[in-house]
Amino acid sequence: MARVRRITGILCLFLLWAGAARAADYPFAPAGWAIEARLPMAPGNDVVLTASPQGDIKATRYFTEQGGERTFLVRFTYPLALLPGAEPGVYTKSFGDMLKSRPGEVKSRDKFFLGPFGGERMVIAQRRDRTIREVRLLVIGSTLYLFSAEWPEAGKGAARAAQFFSSIQLKPDYTNLPLVQEKDRWRELVAGNFRLRYDATRWYRDPADTEPGIFNLLRIDQKVEAQLIAEALPIEGSIEAAVINTAREGAENVTLRRRGSKLRGATQLTELEFAARVDNVTYVNHGYFYSGPEGAVQLRGWAKDIEYDAVSSDITELLDGLAVGVAPVK
Repeated sequence: MARVRRITGILCLFLLWAGAARAADYPFAPAGWAIEARLPMAPGNDVVLTASPQGDIKATRYFTEQGGERTFLVRFTYPLALLPGAEPGVYTKSFGDMLKSRPGEVKSRDKFFLGPFGGERMVIAQRRDRTIREVRLLVIGSTLYLFSAEWPEAGKGAARAAQFFSSIQLKPDYTNLPLVQEKDRWRELVAGNFRLRYDATRWYRDPADTEPGIFNLLRIDQKVEAQLIAEALPIEGSIEAAVINTAREGAENVTLRRRGSKLRGATQLTELEFAARVDNVTYVNHGYFYSGPEGAVQLRGWAKDIEYDAVSSDITELLDGLAVGVAPVK
């Protein structure tokens, strides 16, 4: 439920723009969106970034207003991916935030489907404004979409609102539910000739990252940390010596526990596991390292020694997402 709160907490910032449509004759199909629709005119648009502990939540908004009728479409993208089955909690929390932000009389609430994706809709009488508003929420993969129409209660906007909602369709690339969920779950970090694929339901990039070529990742419970360092040029000498010597610079003691090799595609990486004691706490590090024509890369994950056995499988899975000299998957 904590993740649901993070995902839905900013919805209340945008609900004053809920909308309805005139004759829908403007095609709407922005790049990166899973849906297309028709609007009464070319919409205005903006982007709002809201900070969260996992990084910025990005709300891309499109809106129209004509003759007292409004349409509003928002696409929310998040640093963390949703696990399948979390959608009902997202909808419940979102509608609750909406009604707190702008109270109204709920006339109806039910479900709707767009292709294989199930969403929820609510019709609200805004007595103060003398308008009727219909809002639909739909999670597609790990992206939350908000569609809204609003019209004067004494007018004839209901038919145009219905036309607006019926025009909303999935783009062909988003009709397969399992594939969309899988695509949104797995994210990529790309630096030069190196790529890291990671599970965004469990890992997120530290929003404090600022240095090019260095990526810090945290598991959602923050019991595990990981770091990817990518350089355009190979290092001089032994990659193992470079890693251990660097670790010794910031540790009271470093003990090599295991060395080996790992084949990733056609590239052989150095695998190291070592313990480092820092401020009287011992951390176990497990990493893959490489230096060659493509440049140099260091990827390691670590946790306290007393917790390492419980989290080592997640670290290994993250390490296995490293690819060298491979173009990013589109």
